[in-house]
Amino acid sequence: MSVKTTKNVNVKEWIYIAIMFILFFGTQFLPPFGLITELGMKVLGVFFGLLWGWVFVDIVWSSLLGFFILALTGWQLPLVSMMTGFGNATTVMVLMSYCFAYCLSKVGVSEAIAYWVLSKKVFINRPWALCIAIILTTQFISMAGGAFAGIFLVWGVVKSIADLNGIEKGHAVTNLLYALVLYAGMLGGLMVPFMGGVLMYGGFLTKATGVVIAGLPFLFAGELYGIISEIALVFVAKFVLRIDASKFNINEALCLEYKAYKTSKTQKIGLVATLIFFLALMLPSVFKGAFWAVIGSWGIVGWSIIYMVFFNIMKDEDGKPICTVADCFTHGITWGPVLLFMVTIPLATAMESEEVGILATAMSACDKIFGGLSLTVLYIAIVVVMGFLTQFLHNLVMAAIFIPIFAPIVMGMGGNPYTFFILIFATLSCSYATPAASMQAALIFAHDDVPSKYAYILGWMYYIVSCIVLIAMIPLFNIIFAGMTW
Repeated sequence: MSVKTTKNVNVKEWIYIAIMFILFFGTQFLPPFGLITELGMKVLGVFFGLLWGWVFVDIVWSSLLGFFILALTGWQLPLVSMMTGFGNATTVMVLMSYCFAYCLSKVGVSEAIAYWVLSKKVFINRPWALCIAIILTTQFISMAGGAFAGIFLVWGVVKSIADLNGIEKGHAVTNLLYALVLYAGMLGGLMVPFMGGVLMYGGFLTKATGVVIAGLPFLFAGELYGIISEIALVFVAKFVLRIDASKFNINEALCLEYKAYKTSKTQKIGLVATLIFFLALMLPSVFKGAFWAVIGSWGIVGWSIIYMVFFNIMKDEDGKPICTVADCFTHGITWGPVLLFMVTIPLATAMESEEVGILATAMSACDKIFGGLSLTVLYIAIVVVMGFLTQFLHNLVMAAIFIPIFAPIVMGMGGNPYTFFILIFATLSCSYATPAASMQAALIFAHDDVPSKYAYILGWMYYIVSCIVLIAMIPLFNIIFAGMTW
């Protein structure tokens, strides 16, 4: 990079930082409107400044600075704000879920699952069946905690099969698979109710309405949506786009190669331990009694501790810990989204206050805009509009803004909050149409084997297909969540 280019980048960065501070401290000089007070205008400045900082500056230090800027409004001391964010129960669960996911990836469960599926001869000379199997396997790996490790592993499998068949770089079928492996690999884990995504987004819902996301029904509904949307995209690729997948095939030799893969003792123990972990968190919501009450009371935090300590004690073939707890906390936590979530907790408390008046003003405006709509039309509007906006704005930021606004409106109209939540959560998670849509989207746009043109086409196609699937599934979601109380 030339000196001139570096200088231009630095100037641009400083302009973005300057705008952030102007929003922080300049908004308070604008006249109050609606039900917003003078204190509310100061808090609104913090909100606008953070929103700009999250998108254009840096999520980590912008969020950290937000605790201090909020204190300058006179709302809370920095220590109290940080205690509110760090001490929040959802924050603790999110931190532990990140650590658990890292430990799970180190155990190597993903490889064992992927190679077992691809060793089956049923996929020989059935390219589209093989494609669907690869996609659904990735979703299952992610559901079991594989996430990025599973995505990169399956990407390697796709490349191996493509190379074996002489499929050139940038071929439509491999572009489709690289994209869908990413989509499925993120969605499978996101829909697990005790992983970071649901915990953070659900935290916004709980704070606004008191509703806590139920485990088993949400997992079933979310994973079902994932399967249907992914298969629907494959059908669009085959019958609408007419993608030729005939070259993407496996032979008996490749099946035998995958079959020869030996699952290690550590991986077998990891599979059993992961199954126990899932059942311990899910079954207490199904079965009643003292035993299940105790198991359920340990929750995400307790079972994550047990899981991590177990694999810290367990040794590999070299006599070293399979995964140390220190590594889980050092390498497992992604601090950007965690700090973003944490600063929104005291900020949301301020915005909801009658003394500030921001949330009351926003809800009044939304009620005027959406109040005349039927519940179904409101659901459709949320899916389409929120899904479009999240292709350009950070999805966690969108959740922090709109879940507390729309949830009470939906409930006031007699809507099911669980149906609302899965619609907006799935919509905001479908953020792959532009490089700026999400960190995950950047992975496909930066992939060496996928031309940018196809990354855009597949990202927008997935958004459209997801909108159609989610809207079609609204009645089913209502049935799934019909017995839930709130």
